[in-house]
Amino acid sequence: MTTNRPDQLGGAGDGEPGTVSSDVCDPTVAQIEHIALATNDVERLYSFYRQLGAAASPPSVDPGTGLRTCVLDFCGVRLELAERPGRREDAAGEVRAAGLMHLGFALGSADAVDEFSRVIARAGHRVLERPHRAGELGRYESVILDPDGNRVKLTV
Repeated sequence: MTTNRPDQLGGAGDGEPGTVSSDVCDPTVAQIEHIALATNDVERLYSFYRQLGAAASPPSVDPGTGLRTCVLDFCGVRLELAERPGRREDAAGEVRAAGLMHLGFALGSADAVDEFSRVIARAGHRVLERPHRAGELGRYESVILDPDGNRVKLTV
């Protein structure tokens, strides 16, 4: 069993230095919690991904935003599908096409979300949404941009 850190990537599981095993999960390493896809037809994508055996919640509509969503669970990694009514724009007013909405990483604590958001800002990357409570369940999160402009949601 190899326990190297993700920053030590090397061979493909051959036990040599630089290999990473999926058997071990360092609790200080962020976990991919979910991947969110924007779509123009949530039911179509829901039906497609259900064929892969995911457990799923049926599509529903957020009464406040009109956002239609559903979540499919693939053994602990969730795929969130989202369809916005009408013209699809992001928080900056830019039109968003179907495709990747964001990657969601669970950092384990609100303090970790705060700290990583600060580190990203100090490094000169954009923080689109400072750490805050969001949604009806009050999930603690922040939204940042990676160097290529992809949205990354940091959660507890």
